[in-house]
Amino acid sequence: MLFVLIRNANNVLSRDQLLDLVWGFETGVETNIVDVYIRYVRQKLGDGDKYIQTIRGVGYIMKR
Repeated sequence: MLFVLIRNANNVLSRDQLLDLVWGFETGVETNIVDVYIRYVRQKLGDGDKYIQTIRGVGYIMKR
């Protein structure tokens, strides 16, 4: 997840895009797993809200 966010820094990625890039659509994973892993990554970064921002109704963006 973090690798995908870094590679797409400053670009908004929807939950569906993140599902495809991280797990692939064929895995049967639900979209709420993206929210769970975003939370994990933010926790690992310490001040993760500073780097990964939620764009309400759209997805997530990693700021540089």
